[in-house]
Amino acid sequence: MSRLQNLSSIDFEELCRDIAWAETGLRFSAFGPGPDCGIDGRHSKGEYETILQCKHYIGSNFSTLKSAVTKEVAKLPKLAPNRYIFFTSQSLNPFRSAQLAELLGEYLEEPGDIWGQEDIEDALRRNPQIENSHLKLWLDSTAVLERILHSGLEAYTQTTKAEILKQLKVYVRNESFDEAAKILEEQKILVISGPPGVGKTTLAKMLTYYYLNDGWQFYAIGTLDEGFIRIEDETPTIFFFDDFLGRIELNRHSLLLRESVFAAFVRRIRGSTNARFILTTRSHIFEEARQISDYVDDEHFQLSQYLLDVSLYTRKIRAHILYNHLSASGLTKAHFETLLEGDWLKKIVDHKNYNPRVIALASSESKGVVAPADYPDHLIKVLESPELIWSKPLYTLEIKSKNLLVALYFGSEYGQEINQLRSNYLELHNTICAHYRQPMNPTDFNDALRLLESGFISISGQLVSFVNPSLRDYLKSYLVDREFLLLLPSTTQRADWGGALWKHVKDIFKKESNDLRKFAKRFMKFASTIESTPTFESERDVYQWWVSLDDMALSGRVELLLEWWEASGSDEFIEKALKVLSESGLVLVPWRDGQSLPAIHWWVRYSVKERHPLKNKLLEAITNQLVLVIRSKPTPNDLIDIIKSVQMNMGDSIPNSIDDAVAGALHYEFYETEDAISHLDSENELSEHLEHLDSLAALTGEDAERAKYIVLQRLSELEELDYREHRPSFASRGSTTSEEFSDDAMRSLFSSLLQ
Repeated sequence: MSRLQNLSSIDFEELCRDIAWAETGLRFSAFGPGPDCGIDGRHSKGEYETILQCKHYIGSNFSTLKSAVTKEVAKLPKLAPNRYIFFTSQSLNPFRSAQLAELLGEYLEEPGDIWGQEDIEDALRRNPQIENSHLKLWLDSTAVLERILHSGLEAYTQTTKAEILKQLKVYVRNESFDEAAKILEEQKILVISGPPGVGKTTLAKMLTYYYLNDGWQFYAIGTLDEGFIRIEDETPTIFFFDDFLGRIELNRHSLLLRESVFAAFVRRIRGSTNARFILTTRSHIFEEARQISDYVDDEHFQLSQYLLDVSLYTRKIRAHILYNHLSASGLTKAHFETLLEGDWLKKIVDHKNYNPRVIALASSESKGVVAPADYPDHLIKVLESPELIWSKPLYTLEIKSKNLLVALYFGSEYGQEINQLRSNYLELHNTICAHYRQPMNPTDFNDALRLLESGFISISGQLVSFVNPSLRDYLKSYLVDREFLLLLPSTTQRADWGGALWKHVKDIFKKESNDLRKFAKRFMKFASTIESTPTFESERDVYQWWVSLDDMALSGRVELLLEWWEASGSDEFIEKALKVLSESGLVLVPWRDGQSLPAIHWWVRYSVKERHPLKNKLLEAITNQLVLVIRSKPTPNDLIDIIKSVQMNMGDSIPNSIDDAVAGALHYEFYETEDAISHLDSENELSEHLEHLDSLAALTGEDAERAKYIVLQRLSELEELDYREHRPSFASRGSTTSEEFSDDAMRSLFSSLLQ
C-alpha cells in the first residue's frame, strides 16, 4: 500500500505544490477553485502562467482517472495556461502516461509534466525535507509507529496503532505547529494553553512525534517526581505533562504546595542540553494560576506559553478540519450531499462555537445514528450544545455502565488502575442497585468495562481513563441529583475518591449548609477506615524500583476529617483525626505533609474552640508529625517550603520541638554538606543545590559560605562530559499561504467527497 493513501485530497495538493516548487523552482500558490475552474496551484510571471492540477485517485481505476482528466481538458481553453503540470497519486506506466498526454495535448510543455505515484516517490527521495514537513508520509512507516508505541506516549494517551493512523488522517497542520515548535526549541519549555477542545493535546502529540522520529526518548508524567527520576543530561528526552494545572478547574492547593518543585524542574530542563518539556493547560486555568503563583506569572515562563485558540484558525483551516473528519467518518454520500445544499457548510465552518473536538465527535459518533437529511441540522445543534454528544449515549447506558463512569469520575483525573476502580465500583454499584431495586450480577464490572471501552473509556495496560476530557466535563454537570449523591459517601473506599466526591458536593451545595451537614455525616462509615490505604506504593520497571504516591497524604486525610467535623458538628470526625495523627502509621510525604501540617495547626488553633477537650491533643499530634517530617531529611527545596509554611502559619508561637528539628535540618545542610550532596552527580544538580543554600541562608540567617565552598569544590572535581545538544529538524511548510477561502472554494473542496 502506498503511503500516499494516508493523505486527504487537501494534503495531496499541498504535497504536489511543494514537489513542483522543489523540482521546477516555481512557487505555486494555492488557488481556491470555484465550480468552473479546476486549479490546484498557479504560478504567474508576467503574462506567462503555469497551472498545477492534482487528482488524488489512488483508490480508483484508471478509467475513472481518464474521465476526470477529460473533464479538466474541457476547461483548459478558457484557462489558456502556458504550461500545465498534472499530478496523480495513481500508479502510471508508460502506456497510461501516453494516454493522458494525448488527452492533454498542446498544454503539456513536455511529457515529464505528468507525474504519477512513482514519480512522486522519486521526488521525495531527492527532496527529504519535503517528506519531513509532511508527517503523514513518514508517520505510518512501521519503524516510526513501533518507536511511538514503545516510547510510552501512546501507552499514556491510550492510543493504538490503528487510532494513531486515524488521528493522522484527520490532522490538519497549520501555523500553530511551526510557531509552537519554534518556542519549544528556543525556550526548551512549551506551555500549550487554550479553551477545551481546540487541539492542545493533539498539537503536543504531533510535536512529540517529530522528536520520536529523531531518536528522542519520551516520558509522559503525571507528577513532577516522575520527571526528576527520569531526566538525564546525556539522553535526549522529551517530557509531556497533559493538563498540568488540572483538567476541569485549577488545583490551587496542589499548585501552591508544589510551586517551588515545579520551578526547580523547569530550571533543570532549561539547564540540560538534551531535554524538552511540553505542558498543556486550559487558558482560563492558566490565567487563574497566574493570579496566585508568582512563578507561573514569571516573565521567563510566559515566554514559553503558546496560546492555541480556535479563533486563530483561518476559515480554510476550519474547513480542512471538517473535511478531514468527514472523509474519515464512514458517513454516506447522502450525508455529504445534504451538507452541500444551501449554506450549511458556511453555517458550520463559521459558527461562533466551532471547535475541533466537537467536529470530531459529531463526525465519528453520527454513523448509523443520524439520518442524512438530519445531519446538517445535527451538526449545528451539537455546535450550539456540545453536551448533546454525551447526553443521549449516556442516557441509553445500563445502570452497571453508568455506575462505572461515576466510579471513574471521582477517582484520579488521570485514570485509575483496574483494581482500584473495581474496589471503588463494587460497593457503589451494590448500594445504588439496592436503593433503586435494580438487578445485578457478579460479572457487572467486567461487562461494563467491555461495553464502555472505546466509546466512553480507554484501557491501556491496567489504567482506565475517559476516552475524552469532554466526557468528564459533562459528568460534572450531570451528577447533581441530591438523592443519588447522598448514596455515594457511604460507598467510599479510598481517601482521594472521598475527597473528590466531597469537593464535588461542596461545589453544588455550597450555599445549603443543611445539605452539606447531611452529606458530611454520610462519610462517617468511611472515616472509620480512612487510614487503611497507604500513602505510597512500590513500583518497578525493567531497571529499578521506585515509590510513588498511592492515596492521599496523611495531612490531606486529616483535613478531610476536620472539614467533615466542621460541616456536621459530629465529634467522631475530630476524634478520628486525632487517631490518624497519633496512631495511623501512614508514611509521611515531605513535600505535602511538610507544608500542610503547619496550615492545619493554624486552623485548629483558630477554628476549634478553647474548651474543646481534644484541641490541645490535636495541636500536639500535629506538631509531632511535623517534627518527624523535618527530621526525615527532606530535600533542600522541600525544607525551604516547610520553613516558609512554619513561619507563615506558626510564626508567633513555634513549638520548641519544631525549632529544634529545623535547627537539626539546617545543621545537616550547612555542616554535613558532604553527606547532603553525596547523591548529586551532575553539574546541574550541584548548581541547583547552590541556589537552595542561598535561599535557606536568606530565609534563616545561616551562613552558607562553608557549605557553598564544599559544593563548588565538588563541581570543580566533577568531570562533566560535554554532551552534544540534539535538536530535531522541523521543516516548515513552504506552500503555506494566507489567501481568502471563498464560499465557492469551500463548496468545491467538499464536492470531492461525492467522488
